Amino acid sequence: MTTIYFATNRRPNRPTNPDDFDSEFSSDGLANLRFGQAQVTGPNFDQYQIAVAPENFSVTPPVLGSQAVFDRVRREMFQNAKDTMIFIHGFNTSFKSALTAAAQLKQILTAADPLAPNDPIKLNMVLFSWPSDGALLLSKTQSRDIVAYKNDRLDAAASGSAFARGLLKVADFINQVPPEQQCKQSLHLLTHSMGAYVLRNALQELKRQVGEQLPRLFDQVLMMAADEDDDAFEFEHKLLSLPRLSRRTSVYFNNGDLALWASDTLKGNPTRLGNDGPIHPQQVPRNVALIDCTRVVARFAEPSEHGYFLNVPRIAADMRQVLRNRAPDEVLGRRYLVANNRFRMLEPIA
Repeated sequence: MTTIYFATNRRPNRPTNPDDFDSEFSSDGLANLRFGQAQVTGPNFDQYQIAVAPENFSVTPPVLGSQAVFDRVRREMFQNAKDTMIFIHGFNTSFKSALTAAAQLKQILTAADPLAPNDPIKLNMVLFSWPSDGALLLSKTQSRDIVAYKNDRLDAAASGSAFARGLLKVADFINQVPPEQQCKQSLHLLTHSMGAYVLRNALQELKRQVGEQLPRLFDQVLMMAADEDDDAFEFEHKLLSLPRLSRRTSVYFNNGDLALWASDTLKGNPTRLGNDGPIHPQQVPRNVALIDCTRVVARFAEPSEHGYFLNVPRIAADMRQVLRNRAPDEVLGRRYLVANNRFRMLEPIA
């Protein structure tokens, strides 16, 4: 059993005591968030006990679901020396399948690590789930899939305001924690696939609300198989300001990612960041590391693999080193390619 905390702007399946969320936006608005936690069990992490944090705005002070969840996470960080990771899933993901992915990710990152056998990673996992329902790879119903993918992209863009609202709540909560209750642990962020597009739109909403005073909330940001434009780090209306939110951003990409190839070639998008990294790698901000994992993914999985961060052990070993704050050029099993300003992941680690 593993605990996954969550925030979502999906519509609950019932008004009171919901135990699932569907693929529509909350009826209270695109940026409305519900918070809670889930116990995810079973050999495949496919059994769920979902509890939404209670809210009551008619009392003074109001009962806020966000406050309850943040308090629990803070206690875990303070008492048990746990870092916390926020995870934004990609397209074609139900709420429960997002919980499964979050539980798998937590298990992978906190597993026994041969590179640090006496230093296991301790981690809270917080899922941000947006109302994804589309598919990317084309089937016999090609036209329907294209529409579903485009709908997911619109929903991802619209969900940026909800995620930005959640980040501002986190920043306010951190600022209000008394000094004696503050911990020395880190907050990380991992996006997968179209989750990077949610992040882009959240970044733009943050800038609209706070201007250039962006809070540096994250220690590490990991972008896996980003369904985002390959020039995203060159423009203010995309991700140019993202590195200001974190100490370091790591962009993982796989040239054999068939799902992103479909996004590029068949869905009318520019070349994807998650396929071959930034188009101008020498121009990325100094705290952005580019990691080409094509060879490793091709060796351990089908080259078309899009979810390699969950099922390729070599990728997990690299991510754990990042979370332990190894400098990009000190992560074992990488080779730096000067001409392309990128690291090529090698197998085996040596």
